[in-house]
Amino acid sequence: MKTIKIFITSLCIVLLLGCNDDFMDRFPETTISPEAFFKNVNDLELYTNTYYSIIPSKNSDVATDEFVAYASMSEYLDLIRGNVTPATVSGWDKSLWGELRTYNLFLEHVTNVTGDEKAINHYIGVTRLLRAIWYYERVKWYSDVPWYSTTLTDIDEDLLYKPRDPRTLVVDSIMADLEFAVANMSEEMGNRTKFSRWYAAATMASICLHEGTFRKYHDELNLQTTSGVYLNKAIEAAEIVMNSGLFAIDGSGGVEKAYQLLFTNADLSKSPEMILFKDYDLEAQVKHQKGRSTFSFTANYSRSLMESYQYITPEGKAIPFSAIPGYDKKGFVEVFENRDPRFRQTFMYPGYIVPGQMQPYRPNMNLGGYPVIKYMPPTAEQYASGDNQHTDLPIVRYAEVLLVYAEAKAELGVITQADLDKSINQIRGRVNLPPVIIGQIVEDPNLKAQFPGVSNYILLDIRRERRIELVHENFRWDDLMRWKAGNLIDRVQEGIYVDRFGVFDVTGDGIPEIGIFENDATNTVPSGERGNYSFYYLKGSSGNLNTFTLSNGTSGHIIMNGEIGTRNFKEPQHYYWPIPQTQITINPALKQTNFWE
Repeated sequence: MKTIKIFITSLCIVLLLGCNDDFMDRFPETTISPEAFFKNVNDLELYTNTYYSIIPSKNSDVATDEFVAYASMSEYLDLIRGNVTPATVSGWDKSLWGELRTYNLFLEHVTNVTGDEKAINHYIGVTRLLRAIWYYERVKWYSDVPWYSTTLTDIDEDLLYKPRDPRTLVVDSIMADLEFAVANMSEEMGNRTKFSRWYAAATMASICLHEGTFRKYHDELNLQTTSGVYLNKAIEAAEIVMNSGLFAIDGSGGVEKAYQLLFTNADLSKSPEMILFKDYDLEAQVKHQKGRSTFSFTANYSRSLMESYQYITPEGKAIPFSAIPGYDKKGFVEVFENRDPRFRQTFMYPGYIVPGQMQPYRPNMNLGGYPVIKYMPPTAEQYASGDNQHTDLPIVRYAEVLLVYAEAKAELGVITQADLDKSINQIRGRVNLPPVIIGQIVEDPNLKAQFPGVSNYILLDIRRERRIELVHENFRWDDLMRWKAGNLIDRVQEGIYVDRFGVFDVTGDGIPEIGIFENDATNTVPSGERGNYSFYYLKGSSGNLNTFTLSNGTSGHIIMNGEIGTRNFKEPQHYYWPIPQTQITINPALKQTNFWE
């Protein structure tokens, strides 16, 4: 059975076919021509195998309200910190369009292939699916983009210098690609590493939810009346997956491990939740560094995210954390008491021992927030080296489809208890959380404050559930963009609560391990005992500010000094990205993205 690690080795086919980066280049005369290559179904398989190496990935979550992000770097942080302008932004050049050329080249020459029509249509479907994904990422950034369904040469001046096509036209074309893919791709998943009809349907559901909600909330587009079309399409696509009988929420490992095992498992091929995953393998030297790079490296989780996880009462009822008296003054150890079990499988809990170490890990207060263990490798060997992890990683899982279904239903105002029971409550059942019951949801004032324009309490609860279940899987930025909730990105994120200067227990054993003081001179720990602690000072010896401060001066939540005054999310400008000014100089017909003129 082919796996991703085999597919990646086929990248040379793209090079062989001359799919170079510049969309203006002609097909190289020194390589095998497409006419000579595209002859049979096997050629199509070899060509489309290369797509697995370019599955879209990004690192946008660190710029959202899920992280305390001072030390992190990303283009999304650059945007909200004011470092992105038409003069400085990258993109839109040959590096942007090379991937599209790969798909269009295939679609132009697939007509030369002879063989089983069903097999041929499958590979056409795969290609149109990947083109749809590629194009919708561009729509997210620019809204209007030129639609190209053919490869371009340097004599196609009318196409090369055309203006951007309207979002409506481009999205219609994307829908046509997605519908073809769902109708024609094979249902065969192999070991869940192959592109299949189910991956196409899940992708269509996700894209349609994004488009439907973006149109609904972004009144500057004047497309609100068409939002329902895409929300209904999202439901229909999700139901294709849900009604297949092939997928289920994976509870393997029990309540205390099932969720985290989805992200730390050496073999996800047997997981009924996987619609598509990426297969890593030590022997094949196909590895990643997801766990090591996210655990106390550049950014930790925020107070906002921590408070999203529900509190479980002694009677077994799930209520908002904000409903607990003194919830906003609970220290590192206290916040882990009686929470949604996913909390301890995502956030580093007190007493956690890093694989290969002997003593419980102490949170790095210079990162402000709560350390991440969601992707933490299970062995010391994988943790010891930065890029030695070979656990499998989900690309699309069934829980996402269920969340799309529930949210689309709620946005349309037609969600029922039966809908919740076959979607959200299936996800919650993985960790034995009580089901969400319409009419019994305890309203969360934190959620209402985050989304003041939303009065539908069921929808708010679905948004909370989506945030928790999909945390750190690169959904949050896109979610806040489509909900028109840039105000949540604009805020400086707070971290761990500190009730005073002094020493604190962070491992749960009752023995203090960390000290926080205004400066070294105010440290009250006897010099002979200081070797047992990790100390942090708000100010240096000269009075200069160090890494963080406390929200109330001598107490409060940690705030990173480097974040203060740096975030400025501009409405509605920052829901879109500018086109580089150099590209508009080359092609004045492009025009600048709306709100960036």
